[in-house]
Amino acid sequence: MPLYPKDIPVVIVGAGPTGLTAANLLAVYGIDCVILEKNAGPMDLPRALVIDDEGARTMQVFGLDKTYLKDTLEGVGSRYYDDEGNCFAETARGSRNFGFAKRIFFFQPELEAALRDVSAETSPGTLHFGAQVTDVRNGPDHALVTVQDADGHSHQIRTQWVLACDGGRSPTRERLGIPMSGNTYAEDWIVVDTVNDPDQTLYSKFFCSGSRPTVSVPAPFGGRRYEFMLQPGETREQVLEDGFLEALMAPYRPYRTKDIIRKTVYRFHARMAEQFQSGRIQLMGDAAHLTPPFAGQGMNAGLRDALNVAWKLAAILRGGADAHVMQNYEAERRKPAWDMIQLAVAMGSIVMPAGRDQIMFRDLMMQALEPFPAVKDWLVHMRFKPKPRYLEGLFLDLDTPLFDASLVGEMIPQPEVQKGSKVQLLDDVTGPGFCLIAQNAAGASALAALEQDTLLGLPLTAITLDTMGSGDLDALSPVDPQAIRPFLTHRDQIMLVRPDRYCAAAFFPEALSATLERCTALLTQSDTARKAAEMTA
Repeated sequence: MPLYPKDIPVVIVGAGPTGLTAANLLAVYGIDCVILEKNAGPMDLPRALVIDDEGARTMQVFGLDKTYLKDTLEGVGSRYYDDEGNCFAETARGSRNFGFAKRIFFFQPELEAALRDVSAETSPGTLHFGAQVTDVRNGPDHALVTVQDADGHSHQIRTQWVLACDGGRSPTRERLGIPMSGNTYAEDWIVVDTVNDPDQTLYSKFFCSGSRPTVSVPAPFGGRRYEFMLQPGETREQVLEDGFLEALMAPYRPYRTKDIIRKTVYRFHARMAEQFQSGRIQLMGDAAHLTPPFAGQGMNAGLRDALNVAWKLAAILRGGADAHVMQNYEAERRKPAWDMIQLAVAMGSIVMPAGRDQIMFRDLMMQALEPFPAVKDWLVHMRFKPKPRYLEGLFLDLDTPLFDASLVGEMIPQPEVQKGSKVQLLDDVTGPGFCLIAQNAAGASALAALEQDTLLGLPLTAITLDTMGSGDLDALSPVDPQAIRPFLTHRDQIMLVRPDRYCAAAFFPEALSATLERCTALLTQSDTARKAAEMTA
């Protein structure tokens, strides 16, 4: 009989990428958890296919970037084709301003295996397969989780927090009675994953047809994924037959059953839970939001949730932060998640135009933009993608930045930095906790006098970036001076960066001690106490 804990700080429901990532992040911060997965064993078929630069940066926290990502493919951009086969738009590889490629193609079973390996090494016995959660209940200062093991025995676990990472059909969300709002596409799509594909280009290809929209994207190990929208009258059973698929795929590759590793029919969703939280239970990943696949953001949204939640739980459980801190999970993540859903919907309207009128509008728009290359470049390269920025949450002076270009509330860039002969990505220097970053002599002097090396139970690192080319031997020098340009907004200030790489505050060196006290108060005081303090300040 499997051994389940009777009392543990965190219970994670679901062992997909979101749940496994959350567990590995919590382990970095020394937080014990248990993962309960209803399936009898790991999934052996790919579903998600793309890790973006923010997702890779999250895995960097527990070192998976150095082991798993070397077996992946970096995308070089996307191409969009009309019905005549003409490429009417093309996007480039994009910058590596967060330290990684914008699109990294991976094989999900291998990624999950790598995540499980990290978890097994750092926290043995954490993961339980065949563990069916039958009940989750909130208490005043805890939650109770009832789980049935593979032998039918029932166990009850008392926990401080529950992370529901149990998918788009989340039983936890259903038990809580939390509805989803948004839209479900009317059209079914068939998805075919292949190996030994003759198309070895690293472009994502979107065939924006008015009759049969099609997507073709690269996959590791010589594979490729094809997605075809079903036409009216085509049934799920019909399109999965070998004869139908052979004709469907003939324009792209020969159909060989031995090269097909997965074929399935599903419907896209653009939906969001009406609340992400209920007491001590947090909805994360697909349990909280469902994203159409056109922007490759479904899984990545869950990884963002995991990073946002993990450090907050660590601050509560290790550093005495108040439980109200978790209310800021939804406050911070709801709008960015919805913005990414809307981006995917907008891209979907290009890929699957609704009739000839929309196709004509698209073509006329592209023609009209020819005299305005800058505008066309902005549209075609989708530079309207939302920046990783929070407009509310656990930040100091977020509503009154000193500069329009302030990084407060925004994920900071991750350039390569050098000290002596050693070149590293910035996060490898700053570590998984809070970080103070100075850029001038006054800031460096203030940090040198700082005797504090923790903040709310998490590590506090202090570094100096030589963004001005002073040649300071004790500072980190950027390998590419252009990569650190956003930092220059705060070149006379010190930045306090949260563990999830978002800038929490920017302040002048003489305010260092006061700012750390304000940050501590922000996270340790209840909402009532904090508001009272603000009123009397």
